[in-house]
Amino acid sequence: MARDPVKAAQAKIVIQRSGDRCAYPDCGIGLSVDAQTTEDEHKAVGKVAHICAASKGGPRYDESMTTTERGSADNLIYLCGPHHDVIDTQLHYHTVDSLRDMKARHERTVARAMSHAMGKVGFDHLELVCKFVGMGDERTDDAIVIPIDIQAKIELNSLGPIAEERIRIGLAKSSEVESFIAAINRMRPNFGNRLAARFKKEYYAGFADGLSGDELFEYICAVALDNAGPVETDTLRAATLATVAYLFQLCELFEHESPAA
Repeated sequence: MARDPVKAAQAKIVIQRSGDRCAYPDCGIGLSVDAQTTEDEHKAVGKVAHICAASKGGPRYDESMTTTERGSADNLIYLCGPHHDVIDTQLHYHTVDSLRDMKARHERTVARAMSHAMGKVGFDHLELVCKFVGMGDERTDDAIVIPIDIQAKIELNSLGPIAEERIRIGLAKSSEVESFIAAINRMRPNFGNRLAARFKKEYYAGFADGLSGDELFEYICAVALDNAGPVETDTLRAATLATVAYLFQLCELFEHESPAA
């Protein structure tokens, strides 16, 4: 029987939530190997595993789930190779409930670490997050958009409590992000607009892939982090969140008016 597919965007989201570390208890090993030469590329070595199997007869298969549900980040867990194999062979211990609890605990730990690292975010971290602006040829729009209330925008885009909390955490560094963009604008005119255009491109790519709400927010953070260099840290992850939250606040990302408006 054919396996229900996992879209690349969903895999990217679960890796983002996992902090690029194994979610198995007392493991937490980093799941990437940095390139040792400029000719080589950063290599991700983790395994995206299904909690409920992607095909009938697989571990913990649930016939009541839809194809979309089986391939969603909520049904995926990021593990190292050995623990990926373990959960699919020792099935009496690794139940659906135990894996969901394992995943939730790990993702909360990653989120707390990122929150605690927010205070360490500096211009050097923001520069890494924003460096991929120069890699694109996006057209910019100089039109001024009047920001709406943050809570109204959260509700308009159907963002849940997790994304809402992360936006508010990220906005703690909004003044630093604003100062950084202003400083770069003095050296590279139109940098701010190009930055917004680059992030908008990823927003529409995620939207076209069927993402919305919290998943779309996390996808944008994941793409930015992917382009921020091979070495991922809690501080760099926090800088990514601060940048996305800042652009969200300015209405440069996500919808800022209802379709009927």
